[in-house]
Amino acid sequence: MQNSPRAAVVVFNPAKIDKNRLRAVVTRHAPSDCRIEWIATTPDDSGEAEAAALRRSDVDVVLVAGGDGTVRQVGTALANSGIALGIVPTGTGNLLARNLRLDLGLEASVSRAFHGEHMLIDVCRAKLSRPDASNERLGFLVMAGVGLDAQMIEYTDEGLKRRIGPLAYISGIARSLRGGNRIKVTYTVDGHRTHATKLHTLIFGNCGELINEIPLLPEARPDDGLLNAVGMAPRGPIGWTKIGLNLVANKVARLRGLNPDPPVVNFADLEYSEGSHVKAFFAAPEIFEVDGDPVGEVTAVEISVDAGALKVCV
Repeated sequence: MQNSPRAAVVVFNPAKIDKNRLRAVVTRHAPSDCRIEWIATTPDDSGEAEAAALRRSDVDVVLVAGGDGTVRQVGTALANSGIALGIVPTGTGNLLARNLRLDLGLEASVSRAFHGEHMLIDVCRAKLSRPDASNERLGFLVMAGVGLDAQMIEYTDEGLKRRIGPLAYISGIARSLRGGNRIKVTYTVDGHRTHATKLHTLIFGNCGELINEIPLLPEARPDDGLLNAVGMAPRGPIGWTKIGLNLVANKVARLRGLNPDPPVVNFADLEYSEGSHVKAFFAAPEIFEVDGDPVGEVTAVEISVDAGALKVCV
């Protein structure tokens, strides 16, 4: 459906974009009769509380100018509200925008929010069990997991990210590849097919692609009502090489317009799963990440899919 907003809210991260520059672009593209409100995020709040408070009938679209963390917070807060999310990517990864094949440019992103079409995508709901026996619930839009993803984020210097962008992840990836398959986990998909194993990494995805369109989860789609998972258990450098070759094979297949079953190179190194409800139990506390943000240690996670819950401007 064509977007024709009467009122809009702009949530922006002042550490990621200059407000005056953003205001000028918004003024150029917003309909003349559209009322605009502005909200700046702070390091302690990426906009979730404000977005929840703005779930009003007179707000049609919320523009989010920030990184994956800000988009996640606002997007999950807007789920099932009918309010559209307009993504203005200003982060390092911008993974949701990339997976939706959105133009990352500022002018195109703001124009899309006011004049683009709408698409319904899924929101993943996670229940986290903490080492102190407490529970926390949060949502994510792209990926979450333990191991490589969480360690890469933890080991990457934020200052370096601001200076050189995605290249800053290289050193974090190198450090996170160490340590072997130390994560002891038992997980089930849709209540059956129990996996009890030792892994290096376990990732759950609503979307499947990393930066540079590398299809980590080749069958993941943001609007199919399903959650995809991949467990990695590489046996030394040879195992990581096999996994790397598998990702390359997936990308080549995608570039050729093919959509085969994931070409799993070795069951012991890499295993895919798919379903709408996942439970995972860890033998020891593990750092968990959601959409690029570490959210602390967990002893168990339970994830379900809220199908078609979020309206996005595409």
